[in-house]
Amino acid sequence: MKKKITLLLLAFCLGAVCFTGTADAAPQRLIIATAGVSGSYYPFGGAIARIWTSKLKDVVSVAAQATGGAIENTKLMESEEVELGLTQNDLADYSWNKQHMFNKEYRKQRAVATLFPEVIHIFTLRDSNVNSVAELKGKKISMSQQGSGGLVNSEQILGHFGLTVKDVNPYYLSNVDAVDRMKDGLLDAIFVTTGAPNATYQDLCFSKDVKILSIPDPDIEKIIEKYPFYSKYVLKQDDYDKQTSDITTVTVQAVLIASVDLDTELVYQLTKTLWENQQELVTAMAKAKYMDPKAPFKSVTIPLHPGAEKYYKEIGILK
Repeated sequence: MKKKITLLLLAFCLGAVCFTGTADAAPQRLIIATAGVSGSYYPFGGAIARIWTSKLKDVVSVAAQATGGAIENTKLMESEEVELGLTQNDLADYSWNKQHMFNKEYRKQRAVATLFPEVIHIFTLRDSNVNSVAELKGKKISMSQQGSGGLVNSEQILGHFGLTVKDVNPYYLSNVDAVDRMKDGLLDAIFVTTGAPNATYQDLCFSKDVKILSIPDPDIEKIIEKYPFYSKYVLKQDDYDKQTSDITTVTVQAVLIASVDLDTELVYQLTKTLWENQQELVTAMAKAKYMDPKAPFKSVTIPLHPGAEKYYKEIGILK
């Protein structure tokens, strides 16, 4: 009799645990890797995380994590330390194909959506009489920091115009250091990849007589043909002080990525919720206005996550 009672109590307790676990199942906890707290990635990732957590509160709880930026985010996803992240489409391409700063193939990442452009700016002193990239030969140029995607962008643009690093006097500076040196007349030009307009460079244009070089349309077409992660971008005359016309250039894209290990249905819900709440995202982060629902994975060269594919097929973007 005691044995039967014990078995009945055990069965009851197991049933209660199962019922409680089903009724109170916690949402899945995810991390979205961003960048340093002073840049654009951290607040953008935080805004996305808040929307997902509030709109899908029974499904996921997403936390934004400050990191070293796009390159580190790719590595964190590969090592399964984060499930979501922000990167650049060109860096995603390099990491997928074992190029430049990546010494192996990183294949856990899958694209979800492009978020905003990160524009290649080429600032020069107006009195240097440099009117094209080809005329930068022999000039003192900040090429962006060593190991950065911006440095690779600089080399690619120079290369299109027949120049290598050996043809210029290169410096590998942070944005602040580059601006300070140009203010002091110690640089002829600055290459930088950043969102536009950038406050640090707005200050440069206000305090120094500089101009931004345009890249002619035929050259832009050839650059995109060789490097499909680029697209054309037009900087408006009033984006920066003292510019006399709009500036044509190229841009890469900030991209939201998800681990291939994340469930297809979950990423479908994340993608759907992201796009259906874009206006709320714009309120929190103005750069979200650049998200284009008609080109939601613009210039992406790595595969889409199956969950994102499912959503884009549902709305007719993909067949």
